[in-house]
Amino acid sequence: MKGTVFAVALNHRSQLDAWREAFEQAPYKTPPKTAVWFIKPHNTVIGGGEPIPLPQGETVYSGAT
Repeated sequence: MKGTVFAVALNHRSQLDAWREAFEQAPYKTPPKTAVWFIKPHNTVIGGGEPIPLPQGETVYSGAT
């Protein structure tokens, strides 16, 4: 798994608050009780200074500044 980034989401109250409405819908119907771990495989990571492609027509939330 060389080049894979391991990360945690929802480790800050503001992230949970931003996603609360989505978590109250199916299939979840309740927010997670703990932080959520996820991975970014090497083919989804971009280099330093490269533009970040964002999905058109969707709201993107960032946990980093």
